[in-house]
Amino acid sequence: MLRGMSELISEARDRGWFRSSREVFVARAPARLDVMGGIADYSGSHVLEMPLDRGVLVGCGRRSDDKLRVLSFEAEKEGLKPRVEMSLSDLFDRSGSPRSYDELRKLFSRDPLARWAGYVLGAFPVLIHEGIVKEFPCGADVAVRSDVPMGVGIASSAALEVASMFAIAACFGIELEPIRIARLCQIVENRIVGAPCGIMDQITSALGEKDKLIPILCQPDKLLEPIEIPDFIRFVGVSSKAKRSTAGEAYTETRTATFMGLTIIIRRFNPPINGYLCNISPQEFRSKFAPALPLRMKGEEFLRIYGDTVDTVTRVDPRKTYRVRSCAEHPIYENHRVKRFIGIMRGLSRFDTAREARSELIKAGRLMYASHWSYKYRAGLGSREVDLIVKKARELGVERGIYG
Repeated sequence: MLRGMSELISEARDRGWFRSSREVFVARAPARLDVMGGIADYSGSHVLEMPLDRGVLVGCGRRSDDKLRVLSFEAEKEGLKPRVEMSLSDLFDRSGSPRSYDELRKLFSRDPLARWAGYVLGAFPVLIHEGIVKEFPCGADVAVRSDVPMGVGIASSAALEVASMFAIAACFGIELEPIRIARLCQIVENRIVGAPCGIMDQITSALGEKDKLIPILCQPDKLLEPIEIPDFIRFVGVSSKAKRSTAGEAYTETRTATFMGLTIIIRRFNPPINGYLCNISPQEFRSKFAPALPLRMKGEEFLRIYGDTVDTVTRVDPRKTYRVRSCAEHPIYENHRVKRFIGIMRGLSRFDTAREARSELIKAGRLMYASHWSYKYRAGLGSREVDLIVKKARELGVERGIYG
């Protein structure tokens, strides 16, 4: 568990941080467990998330100059630079105008060992770009402590972004609703870091409630009524030790292929789906749209016929071949599964024990196994390590209390 606020401030001061800060504002944001839905969020799916007890603690204090400094107590363990420094003036060009998001992404990615600072200090240019503030009156010291392991799929980046945005906003007297914080943090990840994530992680970290499942309709960010988790069931995350990242090549290729499919459907049929694949039912997709999508398509061919996709955060690589049909298919079926899963979870309130709810829990587990299959074979993601965990879960089975 994370140590508290006073320890964070004290240890940061021992390393030269917050020396000129009259006040230090501290915020905490949790990691999350993706129960169902996952990468279908950017296609407008329903998703079901759960905040974890692991989290990120961020402290922010004003400086007497224009420097922006960030200190991480965990970065060095990951082989990264623990301290990163820049100036507020770096966020502007020579004419005094804010640098473009493309320029800022290059600025924060110049040093791979310091790139993590974009998740934190990226809040400053985003708050300027999105019109929340015109400028900041001074620089800031920021300190970060985390007990969320990086790259294991529990949204360490979103927790870091959300805690940073809350702390920076409080430090500079900026009042923002939690849902606005989540939206701004998605911009940090998409435009500053360059990771093409959806918004479910940031919403869960900013608005999640303890011991509750958080259903979200990602069109774009509608938070639905949270679901109390019954005492007789547990959702457990098991680390596969396989590193993953939403900025990774496989994730980006899958998202690009998905939007290639959406773009083809829009251009050829113009259906009333409001720009979201998940507004297509599985039945309609099978009968009407799937036959029009290529199994595989070269990026060069797609660009020649359709131009770029409707996605704002990925670009089609003309040299690559994309699995268009299966990647478009995954979120449509996943949305259908998640809606059924949410219905089952809401209905568990009428039961007192797992034995009474056995048939419903078995149905929920089957949906989870189907989701894993689709993530691997339709979306083209997953890993051997996760396959092994799923195999062991199936072997233990319902008789040992493992449903999915």
